[in-house]
Amino acid sequence: MGRTRRIAAETVAEAYLALLRDRGVERLFVNAGTDFAPIVEAYARRPESGLDLPEVVVCAHENLAVSMAHGAYLGDGRPQAVMLHTSVGTANAVCGVLTAARSRVPLLVTAGRTPLFEDGPPGAREAGIHWAQEMYDQAGMLREFVKWDYELRDGAQVETVVDRALDVARTRPGGPVYLTLPREVLARPVHGVEVRDGPAAAPVPAAPDPEAVARLADHLAGARLPVVVTAATGADPRTVALLDDLCRRFAVAVVDHRPRYVNVPAGHPLHLGFDVGPVLAEADVLCFLDVDVPWTPGTAAPRDDAVVVQCGPDPHFGAYPIRGHRSDLSITADPRSLLTALAAALEERPIDPGRGTRIAAEARRRRARRLEAMDAAARAGGAITKPFLNRALAEALPGDAVVVNEYWARPEYLGGMEPGGYFGFPPAGGLGWGLPAALGVRLARPDRTVVATLGDGAYLFANPAACHHAMSVHGLPVLTVVAANGRWDAVESAALGMYPDGHAARSEEVSGFSRLDPVPEFAAYAEASGGYGERVTERGELAPALRRALRAVREEGRHALLDVRCA
Repeated sequence: MGRTRRIAAETVAEAYLALLRDRGVERLFVNAGTDFAPIVEAYARRPESGLDLPEVVVCAHENLAVSMAHGAYLGDGRPQAVMLHTSVGTANAVCGVLTAARSRVPLLVTAGRTPLFEDGPPGAREAGIHWAQEMYDQAGMLREFVKWDYELRDGAQVETVVDRALDVARTRPGGPVYLTLPREVLARPVHGVEVRDGPAAAPVPAAPDPEAVARLADHLAGARLPVVVTAATGADPRTVALLDDLCRRFAVAVVDHRPRYVNVPAGHPLHLGFDVGPVLAEADVLCFLDVDVPWTPGTAAPRDDAVVVQCGPDPHFGAYPIRGHRSDLSITADPRSLLTALAAALEERPIDPGRGTRIAAEARRRRARRLEAMDAAARAGGAITKPFLNRALAEALPGDAVVVNEYWARPEYLGGMEPGGYFGFPPAGGLGWGLPAALGVRLARPDRTVVATLGDGAYLFANPAACHHAMSVHGLPVLTVVAANGRWDAVESAALGMYPDGHAARSEEVSGFSRLDPVPEFAAYAEASGGYGERVTERGELAPALRRALRAVREEGRHALLDVRCA
C-alpha cells in the first residue's frame, strides 16, 4: 500500500501525462493550441522515453472533444481526460461541460493557460495572442458547473493534483473538474518523479441509512399502488436487474420518466409507462429514484395524501438553484446500494397477494394503448413521421446496437434493449451532444453497432463537419439518422404552450425563430469525409435505406448518414 516507484520523466508535462495513464486514464481528447508545446514534445519523445501515455484523440472542435469524452465514459464507465486551448477553447467547451455536470459524468477537463511570464523562462510569451487571450479568471467561465478547479503550479505537486482531481470527479455524485496547465510549468525540467504505486481506489458510494430504508419498506409494503419512478438509475447498468427483480418480487409498479438510460426492461410486467403524469393521481406511495425533476409544478402533482420519497446520491439536487418538489422522506444513497438494502427489508414485510395481479393488468392495458397509438401513427399515410421512423429503426437494429438519442428515438418504441444499450438526451438541454457522444461510445465499445438519432437542429449544433472528420480519422463507423423537419420543434411547442390563443398560434406560420429551411443536404457531410450518405423522403424508401446504411457501417467499416425528411 505504501510502495512507490519512479517515473522517468524529464519534464512536468511528461510526469503529468504518465501519471494520468498510471491512474487509469486511457485517452486524452484534445483540441490543441500554442499552449500544447510541452505536451507535443512529450509525445514526440515517447520512443526515447518509453513512457506509457494516454492515447491522443484529436478533435476539430471543443464541443466534439468534451462530448466525445462524455460518450466514452458512457461506453466504458472510466473517467476521461480532455485538454483544450486556453481561454478560447474553454469558452467553446462550456456547453459540453454543463451537459456533463448535469449528467454527473466524471471528466478531467484541462486547458492550457496564457503563459505567465512576458519573457524569461521556457514557455514564456512569444505571440500576440498571449496577451489577448489572458483572463483574470479563466476557470470562472465554468466554475458553477465543475466540482473543483485548480491550477498546476509546480512539478512537485503533480501527483497530488492529479489524484485530487480524479478523486473529486469520481466521488458520487460524479461530475467534471477543471485544471489549468501553464506551459512554463509544463516545460520545467524534472529528474524523474516518485509516485505511489498503482491507481488510487475509487471512492466507495454512500450506504443508505437503515432506519430510512425501513421506513421506505413500510410505505411500499402497505401501499395500494406503490410506484418507483426512475430516469437515470441505468447509468449504473448493474441496477437494471436489481430494480427489475425488486418490482417483480414485491409487487411494486415502475415508471420510466423521460428515461436517459435503460433503467428497467421495457417489457416488465409491472411497467406503467414512460410518463409519470397519469400515475401521480393514482399512486399512494411514490419513490423517485434519482429523478431530477419528478413532476412539473402547475401541470401535475402527487395526491395530497400520497407519500413522496426522493432518493439518490443527492436527492434534492443541490446544484439546481431552485427545486421545490415535496419530499416526505429523503434518502441519500447510491441507487444500487439502496435497491439492495430495500429488497432485504421488503423480504421481512407482508405484501398484499393481489396487488401484483392488479398492477400487471393495468400495465397490460397501458402497454396495449401505447402500442395501438404507435401502430396507428406508423400506419398512417403521407410523410414520414417520428413513430414510423421509430418502428423502422426498431425493426432494423441489430442485436448489438447501442442507440445514442438526441431527439426522436423513444425507448417505448424501440423495444427490448439491454442495459447500456440506450443513452438519452441529458437533462440540461444543450444541443450538439448526441453525435459526438455516439463517437465516444463507439471508441469505448469497438465491437458494438452505434446509432446516433438526431434532429436537424441538434445535428447542426454538433459541428457535423468536425464529427464526420473524427469518424474518418479515428476509424469510428457510426450510423447517424437525422430526422429533418426544417424546424426546432421545442421553440414552437414552447410558444404554443405559453400562448395557446396568442398571435403566433393564429398565424399561418408559428414563428421564423424556429425555421431551419432551406435544410442543407446533410448526406454530403458524411460523403465529404469518405462516409456513406443517403437522403430519404418516402416511407417505402426508409427500410431499404436503413439496411444499406447498416451494411456500410457493419460490413464496410464506413460511417454512414441517413437524411430522413420528416413531418
